Amino acid sequence: MQKNMINSIESTIKFIEDDSQQKLIINQVNEEIGLFYINLVEKEAIDKNVRINYRDKFIDNTSSSLFIENEIDLYVSNNKKEIEKYLNSNNKSIIFTDYKNFKIYSKSALSVNGYNYITDIKYYITKILNIKNPELIDFCINSPYLMFSEVSKYLTNSSGYIRENKIKETTNFILEIRKELFNIKRNHSSPKDIYLNLKKEVLYKKLNFLVY
Repeated sequence: MQKNMINSIESTIKFIEDDSQQKLIINQVNEEIGLFYINLVEKEAIDKNVRINYRDKFIDNTSSSLFIENEIDLYVSNNKKEIEKYLNSNNKSIIFTDYKNFKIYSKSALSVNGYNYITDIKYYITKILNIKNPELIDFCINSPYLMFSEVSKYLTNSSGYIRENKIKETTNFILEIRKELFNIKRNHSSPKDIYLNLKKEVLYKKLNFLVY
């Protein structure tokens, strides 16, 4: 049995950067919280030069190129058979699932419980990024899937940072764009499709800013 002895954020970062663990299972709770953890994985993978394979079904990586040394499968599903295929495989994998499956499989892998997302967001912002702004922290807790874009905004101009008070009126649309982007990546669509999706969000934010 594998036990979590450190903070979930530290566990996730350590999982990405070394090979001491091969399986990580995350209870995503809902799409908004799940996207926070997906964005966390993506951010840390980029920083550590680790390739993320977005999967919609199990694919055995044992026949992959020998030149690809650092790669992780990212899989989102509530399908028990597919989850077990990953858990029993040699693939290094991060599995996002619901709480029901999380309870079943969390003892057989490194695990992160998304119900602790508030603690995890506070830890990442204050301990990893060393940011102490309460307005930023409160915003990210209320809109977890926007955390990394909001942090980027803060880091660009921390002294002039102003929290977006009308964000709740626009978050549903942005959430749909973020979900669409994840599905584009998972379906291995072209870079152009990814670019157009990102452009859509940027344009929407600009238009929203002009309205208000």
